Amino acid sequence: MYTEHLDTTEDGSSFHEDMIKVVNRLPTKEEHRRVRHLVLQNRNEPPFQDDELANSLKACPHLETVVLSGVPDLTDRTMVILAKKAINLQNVDLTGCDQVTDVGVLELAAKSLPLQSLQLNGVTGITDTSVSAIAKTCSRLVELELCDLALLTPVAVRDIWMFSR
Repeated sequence: MYTEHLDTTEDGSSFHEDMIKVVNRLPTKEEHRRVRHLVLQNRNEPPFQDDELANSLKACPHLETVVLSGVPDLTDRTMVILAKKAINLQNVDLTGCDQVTDVGVLELAAKSLPLQSLQLNGVTGITDTSVSAIAKTCSRLVELELCDLALLTPVAVRDIWMFSR
């Protein structure tokens, strides 16, 4: 017989019912532990700062979906924090985050996260090394977007074809 165990909060509600999605703003301190989806798509004025995002991600262990295309100065340091803290990460969109390099993407691959979708469109600092690592280590990956990446060669495409089945 299969029984599903649900964590409950102090008020008796399900842990999963209490989870939230935060869109185009950073979560408040009270929300950090409840954030499951963080979507920062719009380039705000003033823009989201990498340091503020890094501090916020340190306190958000339950993230499953992260869209960071609205963070123009996203760095590898913040990607390392994300990979370390968000162990249930399934969907990542880094579209246009041109300061991210192989260092940040390799950290996602090294943590054996349950990634299902990864968008790296316009992340111009990545090379075959990180794309090959993703193809080799992310066995649950269903979607991989790689547009506008001048540093990729047929080697990365071969590895995607060979290891992503």
